[in-house]
Amino acid sequence: MPHAQAVSAPFETVGFFSSEIDDFRRSERARLAAEFEALERTIGTAIAELQSVSGMAAPAYLVGAAFWLRCIESCQGTVLLAERGLATASLATLRTAFECLFAACALWCKPEVADKMEAWHHEERVKQARQMLTEGADTRVPSARLPELKAIAAEHPAASGWSHWEAACAADLKFEYATVYRGLGIAGAHASPRSLDDFHETQADGSFDLHLRPRAERLEWLLGVVATCLNCGISRHRASAPTAQDPARHA
Repeated sequence: MPHAQAVSAPFETVGFFSSEIDDFRRSERARLAAEFEALERTIGTAIAELQSVSGMAAPAYLVGAAFWLRCIESCQGTVLLAERGLATASLATLRTAFECLFAACALWCKPEVADKMEAWHHEERVKQARQMLTEGADTRVPSARLPELKAIAAEHPAASGWSHWEAACAADLKFEYATVYRGLGIAGAHASPRSLDDFHETQADGSFDLHLRPRAERLEWLLGVVATCLNCGISRHRASAPTAQDPARHA
């Protein structure tokens, strides 16, 4: 006996889980067809040029390439969210893309920063473990995991002096950090007051309405910022990728 076709719940009931979003996405894809086609070509270029690298390469290049892959993924995630009307949620994903861009380009420009990045990782591990213990890990963490947690908390890693700002400096992307990266944090990547703009409207009498709905006002702008991020990474990768004549470049 054939199954009855499921009827999608309306957006007002399940929000962005509704299949109505598919219609919204198709409409926006048609409205900005040229922009989407251009961005797809850019993404294709980024992936193809990264995949064309083969053979031996310096560790710093390879770690940077992995961050570049994360950047490409996050850029695509931004578009997948934004074209479905999740205009605020997409800002956090785009900010992650820029973090990964800074890290990748920092490693390609200054391979020696790899040690700082690794040291920063261990700093963060120790900070987390110590704070977990301070805030009640003895009652919230399985007893079998406590010895491991305490061992991490007892470590004394050297100060790394590393941050996303330091990565942007090493990559010579300080303006991108100051404008786009910080701007995304204020606009909605963080839980800032500005990030609430899409979720309420103030009426003339001072009352307000709360709402959840797909938004497309910033979609074209978001596509442009994604393209900027990708093009920046593509140009830096071209300058840093190992070649057959120089496989150990940036060793």
